[in-house]
Amino acid sequence: MRNPDAGSARIGRGFRRVRIEIPSRRTSYPVKTNFQSAAFIFNILLAGSLWAQTAGQTQTIPKATPPPQVAASAAKAAEQEEIPPAGPNALYPAVVARVNGKAVLGRDLEQRVRAELATIGNPAWKDLREDYKVDVTTRNLSLLVGDELIYQKATAGGVAVTPEEVQAEFDKVAKTYPSDAALNVELANRGMDRKALSLALARDLVISKYVQENITKKLVVTPVEVAEYYKAHPDDFRHPDLIRTSHVLINVPAGVTAEQEKALGIRAEAILERARKGEDFAKLAKENSMDPSASRGGDIGLTQKGELEAAYEDAAEKLKVGEVSGIVRTSYGFHIIKLTDRKKAGIASLDEVRAELTDFLKAQKEDVELEKLIKTLQSQAQIDILVKSTSH
Repeated sequence: MRNPDAGSARIGRGFRRVRIEIPSRRTSYPVKTNFQSAAFIFNILLAGSLWAQTAGQTQTIPKATPPPQVAASAAKAAEQEEIPPAGPNALYPAVVARVNGKAVLGRDLEQRVRAELATIGNPAWKDLREDYKVDVTTRNLSLLVGDELIYQKATAGGVAVTPEEVQAEFDKVAKTYPSDAALNVELANRGMDRKALSLALARDLVISKYVQENITKKLVVTPVEVAEYYKAHPDDFRHPDLIRTSHVLINVPAGVTAEQEKALGIRAEAILERARKGEDFAKLAKENSMDPSASRGGDIGLTQKGELEAAYEDAAEKLKVGEVSGIVRTSYGFHIIKLTDRKKAGIASLDEVRAELTDFLKAQKEDVELEKLIKTLQSQAQIDILVKSTSH
């Protein structure tokens, strides 16, 4: 089952670039996965080597002396940091690693791990095999350490964000919840508050700015590279029948009262009425949808049968291109769906996939450069892995 990267289904299977995000910057439309887990902490997924190969003992990573500016920045952060205690049912201790003295929180590791477990049905931690616990812990801890390495590098180099930028990201998150109270409850369930969320968002923006300026902007994918990949991987672009939809989602969080759900339904009905009167659907989605796809006018791209929840797919399949559905209820909430395209089974042309394939090849190059960067920073850093046991 797919977990789309940027809200559009890959036509070809071979060049899907799936990111598990905690939260991530995307995905709450009705793909069969837990979208709530990816709704509010925006961490860039970094490729890197797994330097903590064994999670069963405390480890100190051999190091060269960190550059003075990196060490100083980390020391200052360590002095100012507030470490929340681990909850009574936490999977990990309060601090699971230190990078140049700066704590990597068990809370953040648990959020990543639980988001990954959500994609396989949320199995109980105690029911997992020990080797899988070690693997999922090590992989996700390595990503957090990579985040911290780049964050320290970025801040030492003067990368900063403004309060307005952080507030804009916060507002995007808040929009996916029906009320301030609902957001507060979700944050509390994750051992966070609004201050912690704002700090996490600011941190992600710093990392993103650094990567964008120092890696992404320097990468080029030529038309020749795109054409050569397309020619060499024809089966990647073979596809079944596909539909393309846009939607407005009025999210109905778990645990709402009947009255709250009714109010959300009334809100959805009001938006549907505006759509049927001819208002621009993309504008309605941008202004009202509680979903990351709102920034794209509600577009979730091309999907094949079985990728979306049955209620959503069934409603979409009955539409003609350009037609808008009634209110459709899924486990995510109330949807208003517009069918924007249909494609019969076949092989997508190069023109059809050129833009997405270019993005994919650029992402591959970015991953390579990120891995190089992390390895370099790792060699200059003091990294202490403090997870003594993955049993719980």
